[in-house]
Amino acid sequence: MHVTPTQLAWRPLMAPAGSGVNFIQGLKTMMGNGSPLSREGIAIHLYAANASMEKTAFVNSDGDFLIVPVEGRLDIQTELGKLMVRPGEIAVVQRGIKWKVVLPDGTARGYIQEIFGSHYELPELGPVGANGLANVRDFEHPVASFDIDQTPWEVIYK
Repeated sequence: MHVTPTQLAWRPLMAPAGSGVNFIQGLKTMMGNGSPLSREGIAIHLYAANASMEKTAFVNSDGDFLIVPVEGRLDIQTELGKLMVRPGEIAVVQRGIKWKVVLPDGTARGYIQEIFGSHYELPELGPVGANGLANVRDFEHPVASFDIDQTPWEVIYK
């Protein structure tokens, strides 16, 4: 058996050919293991979008999303507030939260890891202490924000 020392990974999806593909429409599942029904397992998704989610919100009832943008910023607007996520940063949206994605740069591509079991948690710092890679100071939370909007919205539940 030949084992390659090269890193193997899926390349980000190409930008959508047509216009008006929002974050949820541009979501493609690459693999999965386990099941949301058993509350055990994982799924890997790729996304490519070229339109903001206008009057549309998404609720993931299956698991937590860990979102890793590769190209384009994501303005994630949740019930808890807004969070700007840039390439090189990571965002977590927990199960059951209503949210939408606005694309400030017009297009976005990246990766998503979804876990069906417990929520994502920061590890203990352990013996490395202050030199650990999971310091609270390295994490941001949504900035509180609200809109007064009486128009109808579409809410997509997964």
